[in-house]
Amino acid sequence: MKLNFSWEESAWVPVPNCISTVINTDGVSPLDCILTDDGGQNFLDTLSWLDEGLNRIKSVKDASVDSAEWSRDAWGAELTKEQAKIYSLHDEEYFEILSIDSFAAALLAWRNFLQLEPKSKLPQEIEI
Repeated sequence: MKLNFSWEESAWVPVPNCISTVINTDGVSPLDCILTDDGGQNFLDTLSWLDEGLNRIKSVKDASVDSAEWSRDAWGAELTKEQAKIYSLHDEEYFEILSIDSFAAALLAWRNFLQLEPKSKLPQEIEI
């Protein structure tokens, strides 16, 4: 799976965007949705939320806890040692399952992309 990160303009304000090469039959990627679910905050203000997600992933991988939940306004993730189930908070039957390592790689790459801020305006592509 490849993820393409880029910056778009919305009302003259740069907004981070993510597009996955894997989408469901509705043309939506729950992974894209959870990464871009900013809770109405500035993109830099979401870094602590992403850190919390990475910490919860570490907790389940280290077996400190059996499972963990991590969610925002519209999307959530159910985390276990082996996988991440990314789902809509409005319809839990609308979901995508990734390996926990792939989800961790996506979160870390997204966090690193946001830290660059829109200075470069260069898109990035990663494979998870």
